[in-house]
Amino acid sequence: MFRIAINNGGKDAYEAVKAYYRMTTATDGKEIALQAMGRVQTPELVKDFLDFSFSAAVAVQDRHSSGLSLAANGKARGQLWEYIKAHWDDKVFPSLSGNMVVLERFLRVSLNKFASFDVEKDIQAFFEPKDKRGYDRGLGVIADTITAAAQYRERDAASVEEWLGAHGYLA
Repeated sequence: MFRIAINNGGKDAYEAVKAYYRMTTATDGKEIALQAMGRVQTPELVKDFLDFSFSAAVAVQDRHSSGLSLAANGKARGQLWEYIKAHWDDKVFPSLSGNMVVLERFLRVSLNKFASFDVEKDIQAFFEPKDKRGYDRGLGVIADTITAAAQYRERDAASVEEWLGAHGYLA
């Protein structure tokens, strides 16, 4: 219900779910709220959700739920990556690097939904000069996953589009 409300209800629905997150003491309720909040549809709400996710209101070990939900949202995925880059030194790395498993999990779920060689190159270039000890394997998984998705997209995009058109899914 929360996902549908946020997907269709805009800022009011988003704020209502955020208020629920702050009020509930149930761990699964918080996780459900975070996953639903990632369905936001505007850049302003994506930014607000990311800022909220990296605030003291959200437990460090729960931040991957925010990344996971935004990565699954085609309207937010690119903005999530841009936020990670812009806030790596002041929010992302400092808040997650106390436990490299948490940092690696956040990166894997946040970046593995891309299907673009250009994004994969951008990710590699961003992390190249950094000390990647503790999350280097996760970056390797991300690179492999994105590369495979980009290859699939490049190879089969025309036939998938043709099938969708033939079956009335494209206008």
